[in-house]
Amino acid sequence: MPIIAVSMQESDLEKLEQLQQVGGFPSRSEVVRAAIHALISEYHALETLSGEVTTVVTILYSDRKSEGCSMAQHKYSHLIAALIHSHSNDGDCMDIMVVKGASDEVREFLRVIRGERCVNRILVNVVEA
Repeated sequence: MPIIAVSMQESDLEKLEQLQQVGGFPSRSEVVRAAIHALISEYHALETLSGEVTTVVTILYSDRKSEGCSMAQHKYSHLIAALIHSHSNDGDCMDIMVVKGASDEVREFLRVIRGERCVNRILVNVVEA
């Protein structure tokens, strides 16, 4: 199995080690592999969607939304049925959006948002396909 190095913030490493302990994982590598498998499953679920879809998208930003994120939300505003902006317990900005539209456009919007450096985490839940 190939070995790779991953850089992360100290706070993320602490959470990773906590997940290892609480989740009963034998190593940090197993936690990372489980997370990668979850991301791959999400990717495959989104890639197989067709037609009109409704999703709930939660985006966590480092502290402020970049201009690129704001521009993406503006460009794809016809897909955003609802938007709530709040702050997490860590002080990060958080947007929760109901995104509705053609599956191809929803995927494109998610790819653009994921590509922004300010995005710490994005969670996508498909409500209906």
